[in-house]
Amino acid sequence: MQITNIEIRHASDAVAKRVLAWFGSDGRAGAVDGSRSVHLPHPERKGFTLKIKGAGYRGGTIRFGTLCRKGPDALAFDFDGRAVADVASGHDNAFLGAASFQQAATEFSVTRCLERLGVPVVPCLGYGRIDTDEHSAWFSLFDWHRDWSSSSISSNGPLTDYLHANHRLTEAMLRLAVEHDLVGYCGLVLTQSGTYLLKDLHPFRQTDPITASQLSWVMQVLFALNIRCQAIQYFPVAAGRNDAPADVVVHALKPLLADAALEDYEAMRARIIKPYMRRPSESFNPRALVNALRETRVGSALLELCPAKYARW
Repeated sequence: MQITNIEIRHASDAVAKRVLAWFGSDGRAGAVDGSRSVHLPHPERKGFTLKIKGAGYRGGTIRFGTLCRKGPDALAFDFDGRAVADVASGHDNAFLGAASFQQAATEFSVTRCLERLGVPVVPCLGYGRIDTDEHSAWFSLFDWHRDWSSSSISSNGPLTDYLHANHRLTEAMLRLAVEHDLVGYCGLVLTQSGTYLLKDLHPFRQTDPITASQLSWVMQVLFALNIRCQAIQYFPVAAGRNDAPADVVVHALKPLLADAALEDYEAMRARIIKPYMRRPSESFNPRALVNALRETRVGSALLELCPAKYARW
């Protein structure tokens, strides 16, 4: 499909020029990163690349009209703690090789918010939209130092480093939820100096005590923790590792429960995740949800952790 318009927001003229050249070129030269990102020579910063997330599918073009199918579904939770599908925030709302409107705009806003709070993050330079006659897709722009590495486990890296990074990540997620009403999940980048930076911030949402209750807050945090639990189990397998302990998942819960055990994760999954984090049935009962939360150690800990300004059931 022919591109009819490209709009770039917030980025400098030099960055915008490099991005326009990428999308306007048939003979593309960039370092492919995953299924939808590329790294280009940075026009302004030595030692950095310009990362475009939403640059096209595996270094090629955006598959306009073909939606991603990689999940997970995005959920929000109403005042009673009831799960509601948030289609706009889901990974499946983007075309293959691109980002969605929500992903691009929210990542930029959350990054700038965390920068103001002094939280180390991968710098987001801006975002933009690319149009054809029938469709629109979105992309995000980042500074990326050549020495940075993802916290995802490598095929031969120390397992202890991976577990430590995941502990740090859950700590950061809980801190943002408690201190700044920012609830979501993200990834980590390790710099050469040993500093951790947060990345992939588009799943975050801002909560407040007018539109959310304690139940809303707890369920939103639980949703993010469950994604974190799935991720910590997935990446060692994807890296071909067989040395991860059978209870590796509990390391994602230990910042909340220092003595978390596999039974706590299994209870969380059986009592809360499976019955309450799918589209609710007509029999949804907030009192039953409260009881389920109180009767699991993870749920009970989050009820206690929730700031007092959120209304209790």
